[in-house]
Amino acid sequence: MLSAYLNALFPVVFCAVLGLILARRTTLLDSPALSRLVTLIGLPALILKAMLGMDTPIWSVSDTLIAILAVLALSAVVGAIALKLSGLEVRGYLSMLVNPNTGNLGIPLVFSLLGDQALVHAVVVSTVVQISHFTLGVWLLSGRFSFKAIFSNASIIALLVGLVWVATGIEAPEAVTRTLDILAGMTIPVMLLLLGRSLASINLRELGQVWRIVGLSFGRVVLGLGSALAVISVLPLEPIVAHTILIQASMPVAVISYILASHYNGPKDDIAAVILLSMPVSLLAVFAALHFV
Repeated sequence: MLSAYLNALFPVVFCAVLGLILARRTTLLDSPALSRLVTLIGLPALILKAMLGMDTPIWSVSDTLIAILAVLALSAVVGAIALKLSGLEVRGYLSMLVNPNTGNLGIPLVFSLLGDQALVHAVVVSTVVQISHFTLGVWLLSGRFSFKAIFSNASIIALLVGLVWVATGIEAPEAVTRTLDILAGMTIPVMLLLLGRSLASINLRELGQVWRIVGLSFGRVVLGLGSALAVISVLPLEPIVAHTILIQASMPVAVISYILASHYNGPKDDIAAVILLSMPVSLLAVFAALHFV
């Protein structure tokens, strides 16, 4: 089990570290167009590819949707209570605790550990978490809520198109699937390189109160893993769905939480540190969850 886990984890960590090194020593990843390319083209293509190539019935995706919504809702309630009891600001920290990095770390890790069949569930989970970022996250940090931001998101549009297409039962033309294969092929490696670039750009020089950072880092992983365990113990999920939910819910703090906090004057320095510290905690938690559950 450990050997298989390390073999699956190595390409994920290697690509992220490569992105960090490239960001510090070159200008290859400096263009903001790279992240837009992945957001507007790569990730939607990956979602459509996974949806059109799914071997599982359409209702299994609805189980995944229900499960991740339940995990996020439970995490939000427990997280808000924990923040209140600890004296930390719910506005600044709740979205960070609730929404894990299911995109540029979670999807590659699920793909490496569980294979192609789990990819459709991983991208559904990631899309739901993206919606949560732009609803719960933006609402908490800015005090505003916008449906336009949700339904103009390319990944959400791709998920809806995929759901409608699969529901019709029409087989996708080979030209379409080949095109999606080419476009989706860039997504995972570029996402990991950009994760490394984001980590390299974080400034930790003005950080204080180390124990708060440690507590938030462990809190993110424990909250996600605990909520996932509670949900999969109640819902009758297929094993591959349950494993995907466990992995995705245990991911560290998402880089987009740092970006949103920077944009809306949130606690960005704390979040930057939690991103770094929660990553090794998360990877250990994933190994423990898959090994013992």
